[in-house]
Amino acid sequence: MNFSGKVALVTGAAGGLGKAVAKAFLNAGGRVAICDINVDRLSATTTEFQSAYSKEQVVSVVADITNRDEITRVFETTIQSFNRLDALVNNAGIVDKYDPVGTLSESLWDKVVAVNLTAPVLFSKLAVNQFLQQQPSGGTIINISSVAAIKGYAAGAAYTATKHGVVSLTKNTAAFYNKQGIHAVAILPGGMDTPIKETLVGLNEQGWQLTQKMSAATEPNLSDVDDVAQTILFFASDKGKNSNGALITVDGGWMAF
Repeated sequence: MNFSGKVALVTGAAGGLGKAVAKAFLNAGGRVAICDINVDRLSATTTEFQSAYSKEQVVSVVADITNRDEITRVFETTIQSFNRLDALVNNAGIVDKYDPVGTLSESLWDKVVAVNLTAPVLFSKLAVNQFLQQQPSGGTIINISSVAAIKGYAAGAAYTATKHGVVSLTKNTAAFYNKQGIHAVAILPGGMDTPIKETLVGLNEQGWQLTQKMSAATEPNLSDVDDVAQTILFFASDKGKNSNGALITVDGGWMAF
């Protein structure tokens, strides 16, 4: 796939899946804007990318995407740097502590919703309006959801609800903007060895038991971030536009558990 002349914005791209996605776009000749809250990790990734590719291909922004002004700053930096946007990948996310609704703290709920759902909504709003006004018009939004969007016992109430919300956001965007050349796809990964596991600190006992069971069942088939990134690259390309509104499960067998 050739992304020469095209621009992607990838959130949560300092490591893990986001970094792999950004690298896939760069390898395909695209230009990429990346953002993350982790200063050191983003700096290292930016240095790595700018050494391996042209410095003009990469722009990075340290940002806390729970802050609406920061989201706007990331987006404006992207457009100022590259003058257009062809693909938005809403990748940034955090997990909860596997608390069901009865023991869910409101502070945790607010944080998970802010990162996993509100930020994708706000980034998508900016992207859609950019897609509509630029020439040539159109673009693709890839939302990273989770198998938790189609199962009730893959995570806690906050994470599960937000990932269901991401699926609904994807379908709504696909339905309303299809005729205007804007497409949306949701990717539903299962287990991956990524930095998101660092947010598992404080996981309750029920959560640890479930995580261990699922890991034991799927360990040989944990999704490789580079493989998932190639899937995302396909659906962000012109070849994937017939799958507008699709939910793509890339889970290494988790749904068979």
